[in-house]
Amino acid sequence: MSSHVILITGPRAAGKSTFAAEVHQALAGSVLLHVDDLFHELLAQDCNRWMGNEAELYTVILLHQLALAHDLALAGSCVIVDATVLPDQLGPLQETPASDVSVVVLLLSLEECLANEHRATRTVPVREEKVTATWQEMQEWRTGTEVPVRIVDGDEVERRKALSMVVKQLQQAP
Repeated sequence: MSSHVILITGPRAAGKSTFAAEVHQALAGSVLLHVDDLFHELLAQDCNRWMGNEAELYTVILLHQLALAHDLALAGSCVIVDATVLPDQLGPLQETPASDVSVVVLLLSLEECLANEHRATRTVPVREEKVTATWQEMQEWRTGTEVPVRIVDGDEVERRKALSMVVKQLQQAP
């Protein structure tokens, strides 16, 4: 397995954390960064300070975690990042020297994301407006970027195929 950053992104309630955990489990020795976990932890510590400024806090944490992923990859790790990232936020991953980066974008239908938002297994409050907003923003990935992007917009079978391809590609890398 080579040093690499695998960014798993998509709208809220698209299954990013589940997909990232499955990639992490399949790639022994990989490092998994859950950006949302750190965000929710810091938000809970001082919710009065960040009330109304949640997007600012998320951006600060995201940029820090992407820079950490970049540095870990340069040090020889395979890093999986689970986060809601837009194409214009990839800067820390593209710093020189560049690390190998692959992006998997889970773009399920809005209806499926909304249904997932109401699952009993969700650990955050239901926010349908956030699902809709992030789903709309994530459509930017369809226009192309400077890094390899695999868009997964199908059903569970398509997600399994994508998982298999990502793992196989990294296991075969020098």
